[in-house]
Amino acid sequence: MRRFVALACLLLAACGEPPATQETAVANPPVASDGSAMNSEKVPTIVMLGDSLTAGYELSESEALPAVVERMLAARGVKAKIVNAGVSGDTTADGLNRYDWSVKGTGADLLVIALGANDFMNGLAPERPKKNLAAILDRAKADNIPAALIGVTIPERNLSPQDQAYAAIYPDLAKEYGVPYMKNFMAPVAGRSDLLMEDGLHPTARGVEAMALSVTEFLAPIVSELD
Repeated sequence: MRRFVALACLLLAACGEPPATQETAVANPPVASDGSAMNSEKVPTIVMLGDSLTAGYELSESEALPAVVERMLAARGVKAKIVNAGVSGDTTADGLNRYDWSVKGTGADLLVIALGANDFMNGLAPERPKKNLAAILDRAKADNIPAALIGVTIPERNLSPQDQAYAAIYPDLAKEYGVPYMKNFMAPVAGRSDLLMEDGLHPTARGVEAMALSVTEFLAPIVSELD
């Protein structure tokens, strides 16, 4: 029980039924995360491949993390179109299985991978998400799409051997593949009942705003360097 509570507070893993609208597909003409038509100016396309924390569990499309980050980047003068490729309940295996649908063919200039919380909460052996995440990174590399990792953060105390293995997945892969890595995804809302839904797991719209600030800090310099 102590381990489950710690994970629920610190990971706030994505769960629940998939929302009716799970992704913002690339349309013709292109449509940004806020629903507005893109002009002819070339802006980088960022695909966020994730679970309900990306999809925006029980939130509107404009309140979901990708749309909020897109607006925050724009406020900093960093133009980007962020595609919401989040599906509630997804594991790393699910993300890998839908790579062709969610990433390939979108014209992505950057892939942000925010998966793994459900693997951890479901008690899957850490070798499985590490293998799946590596496969996603391999696919992106083969498609010449730069990638960035948003990882599951695990408290660095009283860890079981399996927890230690999970904690090492993201920094190890970031080093191996030479990709940027963000480790404190849920820190802005951890333990904050005022920023979480009644389930204690998913962020409210205000919680997403808090999370988006740190994600924007992470992505802004990366997006600015895209060709």
